Amino acid sequence: MIDQVLLAIDGGGTRTRCLAVTRLGVVIGRAEAGASNDLQVGPGVALASIEQALREALDSGGVSRDRVAAVAAGLAGVDADGTGAGHWTDAFLAMGFPAAFVHGDMIAAHRGALANAPGIVAVAGTGSVVVGIGADGAMVKVGGWGPIYGNEGSAYWIGREGLRAAARAADGRGPQTALVARLGTRLGVGSFTRSIDAVYGRSMGQQEIAALAPEVHAAAEAGDASAAQVCAAAAADLAEAVIAAVARLGSAEARTVSYQGGLLLDCPLIRTEFELRLRHAVLDLRPPQHPPVVGAFLLGCRSLGWDPAPALHRLSAPAGLRSERT
Repeated sequence: MIDQVLLAIDGGGTRTRCLAVTRLGVVIGRAEAGASNDLQVGPGVALASIEQALREALDSGGVSRDRVAAVAAGLAGVDADGTGAGHWTDAFLAMGFPAAFVHGDMIAAHRGALANAPGIVAVAGTGSVVVGIGADGAMVKVGGWGPIYGNEGSAYWIGREGLRAAARAADGRGPQTALVARLGTRLGVGSFTRSIDAVYGRSMGQQEIAALAPEVHAAAEAGDASAAQVCAAAAADLAEAVIAAVARLGSAEARTVSYQGGLLLDCPLIRTEFELRLRHAVLDLRPPQHPPVVGAFLLGCRSLGWDPAPALHRLSAPAGLRSERT
């Protein structure tokens, strides 16, 4: 009997990842494509990214479509309660897949970070949101309001606040900061005064502003006070959102906390401050066990009635996400 495969997708504001995984957790194909948050890049671009990721994951593993049991996706354009999932479910079915299970990317991130266990997960990448899920299935969401009136502590927020700090310094309204030179160079302008041409002339979007966050973090690590203040504020906002989620969920397991997203994974200065604030609140903070794409796989297992335990055992092994053929 041919082992069935689940196609797991993590679609975000920066990139789309796809794994082809057997029910025993053997990864036989993988791919990465561009952004697939349809609220940011539009439905056409999002669909093209997802189709590319699916196609290349199947091709990389030599997997025929008749082996695919379902597509399970965690998508950034879908809310925690499933709003926005319907048209994506229809799209996957229209591609010829036998079943599709679509969730918000924050739900997949939660399931991956805590390996299906209840608790709180902070997700901080291009945007930011905190999700809590109790043992009884009760769910709370804090943040996730988007770039206009939310996304505190996200890479986008840090990039924007870094630009503001540099602008204040250039005007003489704020302290001098290395961000003036760093961000000017990153934007490709000879002088920060020409940043207007780059930001507005090129109509920089959320992803491009978020891409400035590593420069702010690097400046903070080098001792720049303004950059350090931005990073500390980001960590404080994320910790505040977690504490609010703990209070709203109100159950004992709510005190188990993890995190996902490039900002907290790749920016140690911010992560350390975030961890310190949560440990002061006497919370059980744990590093994420699996990436969001594995969380999407676990959600698919639940919907298909597959036992996730054998797959989790294999995926948790040191070589668990190494690509293998069967």
